[in-house]
Amino acid sequence: MSSFTNQNRSKIPETKVGAEGSAKRNITRKKTGGGGGSKIKKGNLIDDGSLYTDPSALDEYDPNYDSEEETGREFIPGSSPDRCDYVPELRTSVKTAKMTLSEYKKLIEKAIEEYFASSDINEIQRAVLELDCPEYSYELVKRAISMSLDRTDREREQISQLISSCYPDILSTNMIGKGFERLFELVDELVKDVPSAREKLTTYLARCVVDEVLPPSFLSDIVVRNLGGEIVEHAKRLLSREHASAMLERAWGPGDGRPAQDLKVAVDLLIQEYILSDDLDEACRCIIELNSNYFHHEIVKRGISVTLDNTPEKRLHMSQLFSILVKNEIMSREQATLGFTRALESSADFSLDIPNAKILIDEFIQRAITDGVLDSKFGTSVNETTQG
Repeated sequence: MSSFTNQNRSKIPETKVGAEGSAKRNITRKKTGGGGGSKIKKGNLIDDGSLYTDPSALDEYDPNYDSEEETGREFIPGSSPDRCDYVPELRTSVKTAKMTLSEYKKLIEKAIEEYFASSDINEIQRAVLELDCPEYSYELVKRAISMSLDRTDREREQISQLISSCYPDILSTNMIGKGFERLFELVDELVKDVPSAREKLTTYLARCVVDEVLPPSFLSDIVVRNLGGEIVEHAKRLLSREHASAMLERAWGPGDGRPAQDLKVAVDLLIQEYILSDDLDEACRCIIELNSNYFHHEIVKRGISVTLDNTPEKRLHMSQLFSILVKNEIMSREQATLGFTRALESSADFSLDIPNAKILIDEFIQRAITDGVLDSKFGTSVNETTQG
């Protein structure tokens, strides 16, 4: 696992855009006080068995190192500090744990389930502290995220807030990083139950960087990159976008407190406005401002359903909107696929009012495959469904 020291978090990092076309991103921390340099305060260190010691308070690889402040030059991290090997001392810390890992998993899973129901962060923090097994705390990160993948945005926002609130007193940067490494190792299994697991892990990872519980250099660590692959690379792209911090802070859509019904009303309004105006730029702007990435499937489903009884031209314009959203990475292909799947599943209901609804939905699907919105295999599954 990657080795990083614990530091108290500062303000949300600002996104800096480098040369045109560059995906570089750096965090600059503003000086506080009069004319002196910023003071770095250490959080409460947790004995998590990492054995990593900070050789210098001004180490340029320190995630809170302010290179611009010290040298006048900006430093964009290229790699992490040397990683700690598994050593006998680490095995000793686990050997003296108060319970087995299996016992810890059962207890922490129960605490997470209760947290989903109550949203009481203080209670789950108390429960974790009572377990008194900091050497297993990475399991809290791993299990909390994995348990939220097949739930709603509300639960995913709860977990993001939990991880942030537990840092650094309950969860160290090392343990959060180790939790993600375990998730990377399990991602192929997770995708079997939750097809969008990689996409959700990407958002969790980028959100942790924005919340400053993981340093940006974590994404450059060679082992992390090898384990995470496309998840890590996608997280870098998310963090390189304009206003990335603000978008990722509210990445879970309804998880920020708005009821799903309110979002459905907002989606209906923007779709109706687009049908009347055919203004692609305005529609894209409204969808971005909606700031509900994991509700985009509803845009696809409702966009199809409201144009089924409209003109062929309006249906073509709706397909063009889907294509622009995916090509500009405003909407993910996973969300688009989910939206088309839901529309296809509802075709029997649509046919009650529009007898040829199934044929029209198939036309939408074929245009989406041609435009690269859907994978070509989606067409095969559509044919199998039709034959069945």
